[in-house]
Amino acid sequence: MKVKVFLSAFGSFLKLLSLLMLIPGLIGALYRETDVVISFALSAMLCLLSGILMTRLGAEGEAGIKEGLAVVAIGWLGAAFFGALPYNFLGISLVDALFESMSAFTTTGATTFIESNPQGYWIINATLVDHSLVSAIVRSFPVFHPVPEPHYFGLLFWRSFAQWLGGMGIILLFIVILPQIGVAGRQLYRAEVPGPTKDVLTPRVRDTAKILWTVYLLITMVEILLLVAFGLPLYDAVCNTFSTLATGGFSPHVNSIAAYGSPIIEWIVLLFMFLSGANFALHYKVLYGDRMALFRDPEFQFYSFIVVLSTGILLAFGGLGGGIGDQIRLASFQVVSIMTTTGFVAANFDQWSPAAKFTLMVLMFVGACAGSTGGAIKVSRILIMLKDGNRELIKAMHPRAVMDVKLAGGPVREDIVHSIQSFINQYVLIFSIAVVLIASNCYIAGVDMGLIDLMAGIATTLGNVGPGLGRLFLDFHTLPDFSKMVCFFCMWIGRLEIIPALVLLAPDFWKG
Repeated sequence: MKVKVFLSAFGSFLKLLSLLMLIPGLIGALYRETDVVISFALSAMLCLLSGILMTRLGAEGEAGIKEGLAVVAIGWLGAAFFGALPYNFLGISLVDALFESMSAFTTTGATTFIESNPQGYWIINATLVDHSLVSAIVRSFPVFHPVPEPHYFGLLFWRSFAQWLGGMGIILLFIVILPQIGVAGRQLYRAEVPGPTKDVLTPRVRDTAKILWTVYLLITMVEILLLVAFGLPLYDAVCNTFSTLATGGFSPHVNSIAAYGSPIIEWIVLLFMFLSGANFALHYKVLYGDRMALFRDPEFQFYSFIVVLSTGILLAFGGLGGGIGDQIRLASFQVVSIMTTTGFVAANFDQWSPAAKFTLMVLMFVGACAGSTGGAIKVSRILIMLKDGNRELIKAMHPRAVMDVKLAGGPVREDIVHSIQSFINQYVLIFSIAVVLIASNCYIAGVDMGLIDLMAGIATTLGNVGPGLGRLFLDFHTLPDFSKMVCFFCMWIGRLEIIPALVLLAPDFWKG
């Protein structure tokens, strides 16, 4: 690998990230949160200085596949590390801060926060803040005035904003903003965009990235306007929209979307979660002339079928309670939320029947469509594997038959079929290893955690979903630090769809 070329690109990425980190600092200033402003100012400065150092150590040059994979894989780790600094400066432990930051950027939505203020917004434990670096700075300089009972609006905005950046892909934004990326953009795009195939809408990857981000911005603005129109405060509307479009699930309220007690808000969020779980390249085609592009797409058809089928199972066997209208709303909301890996909660589904909980757990593995902001295995991979399984059944009866796996009227290349088989094998293997690791760690640490809770915890972090089951339903604070770091790496590996993460372990990768 060309280390200097990687360092130059990675340094530019960090400088971009440092500018983005100033935005939540400005939100903190708007709400007069001195400690939040200081924490983001320090974090942005350290990120900027690191970026400058990297670019000076690096050198401009043509990036290849190795450099592209390295920038994406290490870029996400770098974003998580520097994104964790504001949490850490405000008193949260380094492990919890890294967990929270990775959960945000990978659009997982799992959290270690456990406290709220009387208004229902997440807050940081006051004792932690009193012993934090930022608190010491505020006490040392009389010019700074701490705000009584701060709500940390700037920090909560950062959680949702980081999800929004990670949803469409912070590396994809990097391609859009920095023209000097050049031919490296295609390698970054290949490593960044989720799914077995990479839809390039224009000959230039940078133009494709611009199109995707433009569609993303447009849909974001529409949802914000709708939420505000139906009664949400602007701050809440922005934060929840960021998390919806990113299929991330971080809400400023502890009780998630259920906190608003509004069926119309839930229906609006449900609609945009569903749209965000579809391929954004198809949204572009719909917006610019091909009105039926979504409905002709076999992956979107199968995605919609799974949503309807799963909702029906929850209605029939979920034990949801209440009137039929409420049951339909809650069942469909939770199915879409989990399948798109958003993770918003409209009801305590941990209290639903085993059939309902198992259905939702299966959806944690299925995930959304390729090219969406969702995580997990992806509907297209599941669909292709089902078609491949059907082909094997026919070949068992007709050994001489020559058949292709077909999707959208055309054959799927055999190398793609094999890569999907490999991906699913690796996904299951990583899931199994992670469950054994945290089960062993919890046993050693004396933490009472059931097997279903542990399996759901890994499924939800590896699939970038968010909520788990049992003791991990709303937050992960009960896990030992080692287990949290296992989940940290599961979120990272899941967002990168395995290969860009694991390739760093190959000795040949680092050779020139």
